[in-house]
Amino acid sequence: MTGWTLTSLAASAGRLVGLRGRWATPYSAAHAAGRAQRGGTGGDTVFARAYARRLAGASAADAKALAAAVAEVGQDSQVIVRAAASGAPVAAVAALAAGWGKLPATAKSAIRNPAGTGMGALRYGGVRARQVDQVTCGAASMAVMLMMGDPLVAAWVVTGRNFGDYLPREVLDVVLSEHGVRTIEERWAGLQRSLHRATTRGALGPAPWPKAFGTPPWRVDNETRFAGVAFRGAMLDDLHKESVAAAVAHASAALRDGIPVPLYTGGDSSGGLANVVPRHVVLLVGRTSHGFAVYEPGTGRVLPLAESRLYGPGPQEPAYGAWSRASWMILPKRRREN
Repeated sequence: MTGWTLTSLAASAGRLVGLRGRWATPYSAAHAAGRAQRGGTGGDTVFARAYARRLAGASAADAKALAAAVAEVGQDSQVIVRAAASGAPVAAVAALAAGWGKLPATAKSAIRNPAGTGMGALRYGGVRARQVDQVTCGAASMAVMLMMGDPLVAAWVVTGRNFGDYLPREVLDVVLSEHGVRTIEERWAGLQRSLHRATTRGALGPAPWPKAFGTPPWRVDNETRFAGVAFRGAMLDDLHKESVAAAVAHASAALRDGIPVPLYTGGDSSGGLANVVPRHVVLLVGRTSHGFAVYEPGTGRVLPLAESRLYGPGPQEPAYGAWSRASWMILPKRRREN
């Protein structure tokens, strides 16, 4: 007999009384599937659109400075587009472009591709990108996502530098809260602790969130900062094929748009009641021919995940952090839904 999970029970109960997330409706799923096929081509990504909106709303001087910064770095122009899309000040974007050529090749590689370029160990410099402790899997996944969305955060982690005297808010929190962040390892750990503080603060209203419970999923959608996108939680019933197919369609559309997707995993009642709630967080960072590329913070590796594995229970899955069930996704909202 298949064990149950709290999220599958809650999602199933919601369907029985006519309640389900907008993302799970047939129309929304079909629309997402279509976007997954079209998105990410011809420069039509979340970064390109955010950059275009920024240019449209900028003064003539700022628009000229942004365009010059993009042109200055040549084939790495997408780094500067991402920096502008993050909302960073024009001076910081221009300073990153001006200093780009002097950065070490290893730093530029990490800033271009914070989730790496293939399967295997993910490292920043010589530092393996693992979660700093047992409760920061969510924070580590959010840190990689943040670095993918904001090159100025990535540049600070791998070099310790800031540009144009600008500190992204997460970096500023680390600088103000940590005592000495001189190395990549210290900056990477400090960023995780900063994000963990942000997501657990206020998670239960006036009551503190128990640190041992990790990262509450309903706070990840509030605290994730990525190219001006708003996010929503999607509670999964992995025994309901239509719901999983909808989640796969939305995740695929997000990835084709350049947006990674946090995924909560866990066990089920066959392993005891402690396993029926979401227990671990990984990050979908790419689409493959058979499924997804997944950053798993427990091992600090990017691992393959077959799409079929999202449908129901199975053995311990390396890409799930050795858990067996998918339970919750953090998905982007379409702008018209905000």
